[in-house]
Amino acid sequence: MKLEIRNLNKSYVKDRLVLQDFNYTFVPGIHGLLGPNGAGKSTLMKIIVQILDKTSGSILFNEKEVDSSFLKHIGYMPQHFCLYDDFTLRENLNYISALKGIMKNEIQEQIIRVSKNVDLYENLDNKLSTFSGGMKQRAMFAQALLGDPDILVLDEPTAGLDPQKRIELRNLIAKVGHQKIVLIATHVVSDIDVIADQILLIKGGHCIKSGSIRSLTDSIYGSVYTKKIERNELEDYEDKYKISNLSYIKDELMIRYIAKESHEGMTVYPDLEEVYLYYCGDAYGKK
Repeated sequence: MKLEIRNLNKSYVKDRLVLQDFNYTFVPGIHGLLGPNGAGKSTLMKIIVQILDKTSGSILFNEKEVDSSFLKHIGYMPQHFCLYDDFTLRENLNYISALKGIMKNEIQEQIIRVSKNVDLYENLDNKLSTFSGGMKQRAMFAQALLGDPDILVLDEPTAGLDPQKRIELRNLIAKVGHQKIVLIATHVVSDIDVIADQILLIKGGHCIKSGSIRSLTDSIYGSVYTKKIERNELEDYEDKYKISNLSYIKDELMIRYIAKESHEGMTVYPDLEEVYLYYCGDAYGKK
């Protein structure tokens, strides 16, 4: 099973491409789409789920160009709530099941399955207006799971959640994700740094780097340093380098920073946030 994106372009305004010659092949596993706001992540997802038309390029599923029938293979969780607050969760899932064309004799079994998957089975007959933000996010994820789709497209799935609810939803995604092709668009590194099999770094409509977390962190090894500095030196370091972390230990200031060239600080092994800063951050200070 594979989903291929070939030379995909999208322009909203003439001569302004939001996606530019985007190429990637997705296979089963969890793929984190990481990039700043406006990088093209949501546009890519909306084209895949056929909310938006592409300007040019191709999307193929299992070697065949996709058409409207491709939608039966997709479960989509948009960035913003699209729930009916006056419905109970059961009514909402019934409605979405009908829209997805699920056979009537299978709907109740599916509703029970997905509600248990997201730990909302006991809330099936409660109105969505009574749900907390975290419960609504899980309800949105349940909608995406209806029909047992081959591909899950999740756009900022943990947006607005507190840390505990973010972890809970991330764990739910991990539980079902490795048997499907899962795309998670986010600019929050912690959403994907544990569960993703592959990371796509997206900037300016391009996939500028991709790979496993280990391969990406290895790729910038030797560019991340730690050093103890005086407080009056901080502004100069911020001016020249990307500071990924700073902390005070008693009265001493410790910084981690990214430098393209060798530096007098002590080399440390990078994390995914530093990979993001290296490839997707703005210029390194004023250098």
